[in-house]
Amino acid sequence: MPHPLTPPLPTSRLHALWALAALCVAGQAQADPNPYYIGSSVTLRHDSNVFRLPDSTADTSYGLAIIGGLDQPIGRQRIYASGTVQDTRFQDLKRLDHTNYSAKAGVDWATLYSLSGTLNHTSSQSLYNYGGNSTINSSARNLERRNESVASVRYGMASLFSLDSSYTRRKLSYTDAAFQVNALDQDAVSVGLTYRPRAALTLGTALRYTEGQSRNERDFTRRDLDLTANWEPSGLSSVYTRLSYGKRKEKSGASAFDFTGATGVLRWRYQPTGKLTFTTQFNRDTGDESGFINGQGAGTFGDESRRTNALSLNTAYALSSKIRVDLNLYANRRSLVQGAFSGRDSLRNGSLAATYAPWRNVSLSCNVSRDSRRASGQVSFDYGNNSVSCSAQVTLQ
Repeated sequence: MPHPLTPPLPTSRLHALWALAALCVAGQAQADPNPYYIGSSVTLRHDSNVFRLPDSTADTSYGLAIIGGLDQPIGRQRIYASGTVQDTRFQDLKRLDHTNYSAKAGVDWATLYSLSGTLNHTSSQSLYNYGGNSTINSSARNLERRNESVASVRYGMASLFSLDSSYTRRKLSYTDAAFQVNALDQDAVSVGLTYRPRAALTLGTALRYTEGQSRNERDFTRRDLDLTANWEPSGLSSVYTRLSYGKRKEKSGASAFDFTGATGVLRWRYQPTGKLTFTTQFNRDTGDESGFINGQGAGTFGDESRRTNALSLNTAYALSSKIRVDLNLYANRRSLVQGAFSGRDSLRNGSLAATYAPWRNVSLSCNVSRDSRRASGQVSFDYGNNSVSCSAQVTLQ
């Protein structure tokens, strides 16, 4: 239920959302099992420092969402799509009211002639997660829009060797002009060779070229040699690593963000029991890449750091068939340059969530989290925020 002090959504919009959900529920009640699903959710959230600034501003927000998707195998192919649209309202900070959306669609394909590949696109819009990677002191309304398209092709599915190629297109933009320094258009092409000496081990090497354009005249090119390994020592554990050596060069001739050296990712997933899973990941990369690699923590996108080192630990434990607890810890340390100034900052984020699913299509969850940042130099600043959120979701398939 909405917070008692939270103003209700306009009646027409509320009725329209629930009417759509009701029609889908009615249709699903008469349909046979199929690859489609539809649902709705309600979320209530409170932040002690909405803008993640040294001077805190607390507020409560709530959202009403419609979700849906499909996952359909067709012979050797598979098509999938999912999407969410959420209307979010704030109790006091009315200027932050907005509509979130996220959508992903793609196809996995394969032929009789050792060819396979993927094609997918992801698009989303959300209120910028103030703080985290941002070094901009702002309380203005700012919507962050992200688009990413990925195409990959592999030749040689069943053999020891396979030839792999991929193309990735990313675009990151903001509605607030002050944040345009974080906006980015980026294209990356990779071509490599994969070797699979046995079922539990896959080794790879690839050449990767990246070209980026930003709104603050920091256009760049980057060349990398990637070495990868995917190892499953047992049914309980899997390890993935990427070690890269590359050179990033600013087209403008400025050297502050130039980088030559090693970057990479190391991820270990360990499941000692059927109920308990640990996933640990460390990555070191430039800010342009780190924002997309992390995919977690506060304000993970739009990282304009020269270099970011990040470590995360995700723990999931099933107390029963209906109750699950998740503990997520994240920390990073960044090297920052801004004009003639330089500095460092470190982010710490921790969250504890509990999910209760009384029925197969119904889930209730609550999450408490704490994120804080400590900075040195004249580029970044300190902040702290505590948040709590609860949601209820109904999904029918």
